[in-house]
Amino acid sequence: MKIIPSLFESDLSRDWTSLPKTPERLSSVIMPFFSHNSETDGVILTKRSSNLKSHPGQISFPGGTLDKSDSSILDCALREWKEEMGSDPAHLKVHGRWEGYETKTGFHITPFVATYQGNFLFQTDPREVEMTILLPLATLQDVPFFALVVPKRSPEQLIFYFDLPEGLLWGATCDLLVRFLRSYANFNRLPKLVSPNLPQPPFLNPKLL
Repeated sequence: MKIIPSLFESDLSRDWTSLPKTPERLSSVIMPFFSHNSETDGVILTKRSSNLKSHPGQISFPGGTLDKSDSSILDCALREWKEEMGSDPAHLKVHGRWEGYETKTGFHITPFVATYQGNFLFQTDPREVEMTILLPLATLQDVPFFALVVPKRSPEQLIFYFDLPEGLLWGATCDLLVRFLRSYANFNRLPKLVSPNLPQPPFLNPKLL
């Protein structure tokens, strides 16, 4: 699966600095893609430390909340990239700012689409990152892919899940990735609709299906 730059480049904003007008807490992430081989691209994800208070053990994009020291929303994403990955932001070619995303937990996420051009020798911070995941996008055509309907929401909303070997990819990260690939990489795979089998997040354990 290849990302088609000619499709997304015109849709990305080059406004690096203005803050979203929202009552939610501001955060930003890097969506770091890389060239895996001639047939497929890949994306860099992290599995968060299980000791973190916020979203422990979840698979996510590198990023975090806006700090007073950040000069811009992009600066926030690049700072978090450096802190989490131990990698110079100079290894990222930032293409632009994609549409914002509001979570159900009170955060507004500003995603920055980037291409990683480094040597993949990450020095991750073990206090924040349990592991780095270099995910070939073609893998998403083969691993179990589920969706469940968010109850009592109108219009109907879905939560997406990929059951990866490294863990469950779900929530805002999964939704951002699925929407981006549907728009810019011809990802047309449909998930298997399932019912929740857990009473709390992530609401689904694929091993119990």
